[in-house]
Amino acid sequence: MKNWITRLNALKFTTRSVVWFMLLVAALTYGLFFWQRGFYWDEFPWAWIYFRLGPDVLTKTFSTSRPFWGMIYQLTLPVIGPNPWIWQLLAIVLRWLTALLLWMILRVLWPAHSKPAFWASLFFLVYPGMGQHFIAMMYSHFYIVLSCFLLSIYLSLLAIKNEKRRAVLFAASYFLAAVNLLTMEYFYFLEFARIFLFWLMLSGEARQRAQKSILYFLPYFLIFAGVTVWRMFFFAFQNASYDYVILDALRADFLTGLLLLLNNILLSFWRTVYEVWLYPFITIGATGLGPLTLTLMLVQLFLVILLVGIYLFKFVPSDGNDRDFAKQAGFIGLIFWGLAGGSVWVIGIVPQLNFSIDRFMLPFMLGASLLLASMIAFIKNQRAQMILVALLVGFAVSRHFRLEDIFRHDWAAQQDLFWQMTWRIPALEKGTILLSNDLPVTYYSDNSLTGPLNWIYSPPGEMNVMLYFASIRVGRTLPSVEPGQPHQLYYIGPTFYGNTSNILVVDYEPPGCFRVIDPEVEEINRLLPPAVKDVAGYSNQSVILFEKQNQLPGPLFGGEPAHGWCYYFGKAELARQMGDWERVVELGEAAFALDDYPNGPLERFVFIEGYAHIGDWKKAVELSTTSFKISKNYVGPLLCKLWERIERETQSTPEQVSALVDVRSKFECSP
Repeated sequence: MKNWITRLNALKFTTRSVVWFMLLVAALTYGLFFWQRGFYWDEFPWAWIYFRLGPDVLTKTFSTSRPFWGMIYQLTLPVIGPNPWIWQLLAIVLRWLTALLLWMILRVLWPAHSKPAFWASLFFLVYPGMGQHFIAMMYSHFYIVLSCFLLSIYLSLLAIKNEKRRAVLFAASYFLAAVNLLTMEYFYFLEFARIFLFWLMLSGEARQRAQKSILYFLPYFLIFAGVTVWRMFFFAFQNASYDYVILDALRADFLTGLLLLLNNILLSFWRTVYEVWLYPFITIGATGLGPLTLTLMLVQLFLVILLVGIYLFKFVPSDGNDRDFAKQAGFIGLIFWGLAGGSVWVIGIVPQLNFSIDRFMLPFMLGASLLLASMIAFIKNQRAQMILVALLVGFAVSRHFRLEDIFRHDWAAQQDLFWQMTWRIPALEKGTILLSNDLPVTYYSDNSLTGPLNWIYSPPGEMNVMLYFASIRVGRTLPSVEPGQPHQLYYIGPTFYGNTSNILVVDYEPPGCFRVIDPEVEEINRLLPPAVKDVAGYSNQSVILFEKQNQLPGPLFGGEPAHGWCYYFGKAELARQMGDWERVVELGEAAFALDDYPNGPLERFVFIEGYAHIGDWKKAVELSTTSFKISKNYVGPLLCKLWERIERETQSTPEQVSALVDVRSKFECSP
């Protein structure tokens, strides 16, 4: 122990130690369970389009949003492939790289203030407002652009210091600045912060410094102006996704529009600079985590606080009075923060901590991190400074842990959904529209899940199926559900062509099994979500094809999970649809022998029908009675419908008649 303490005291604060320490913090923040995370939100459609429809269609997809950003995907996707865990690792490395570049910039600007520069870099690395990091494929490309911007700034600062290599450094910086401006809007107006950084780097009389700063900035301004002209007059889809809300408000009523803008600015400042750091402390008890996961989060929290505290106390030198840094960095942070809002406020958005608006925290991270570091630098007590930094970083990391748990849950939920779906539905007729309940996931929509759905059910080069959440699409995206209506939708690249005669209504509410709605029985099912119940009668099971056509892609869904109750239920439902009643009963015997059980009364219906068809009326009545007891008012009418079909489809025998009399009496069925 004594030797360990001696070695610890002997360690020095160097750039190398900062590099490795920030990598350690990045790994603890974003690296836990990276192999249990996958594709989310827009990533699944993009991956499906690239790997199944081809690179040209992906180019078309990005042509109406960020065409130059899409070019980066053309470089990365063929190298990394559809491997979510590799994308997760890449996102961690790139996130660490952005923090490292910020550290390098701050060390050039304030070489005598390594301690607060390190704080700002740590805050930037773990910034708790940016809650979408685990959408790794997408944000890897955000971080690539951010890295280009930060590296461009760093090279331009070095160019001012290094006269011999000035031309080369500036040339590289110009190119990287153009990459940032051409690819996306998030860091667009941050370019103007560069002139203030040049001012800090230069020495001499104020007027001369201003003139030189403007002169050095002029090429960047010309690049900015050129890209802006292209966006305004030549890029046809500049505002395809968002309207210029503030500009419209100012035109309509200048004073009202101005007040709206000021309100958005003040609210954004509170949320991105203060609330974002308070939120992890306030919500630490409202995790919703299980005992084991909660314990792991607390261990991670205290470990990060301890590591950051030890590193700050042992390795970070005292730079003396950091008030000069506090004033200058506070000013620069305010400049970065204000410029970040240019691309956000103009479309009327105020950043929030909830998905998916939290992505607009991204451009504010740099300025907010500098502002926080500058505020802490005003504290005179160095011990208090370091304790506060360690606590802020530790609790920020704990927030990312809680978010990561939701991402893992969502990935597991959608994998389970599609495994159960393929057990129940081997293939689908071309042009099928799936209407479902609002699935219990946060980081997927029906739009994004249409990607993997087609990966499974459409051959390469085709888009044959579409998934809609009934609650938000029926009557809007899908104007009518009456049979015989053609329906088409442009889907971020390809176009889907379907028909309302090919609607299949499904329901997935874990722990309940994935179910294809039986329209004859469930049109009156009050256990269904209202939007699903409204369309239950339009479910056409004949669109299900019995010969399996495609396999779930291995890198995305892994090996087939163990066969539990839902496997046998799904396979039995398929066998029922095929009229293979012996197979239904065989699957039922296997299911009821499991150390598992039905998750709802309707999951017994297929076996009730199976036993009735093979003449085991006692078992059919027994299962019916069990389901009825769960919810008499809700399940009783459904059982009556089911037994009407059983009566119609089975041979009349004394045993059948006796069973029908029994169930009609128990369930109060009308004759």
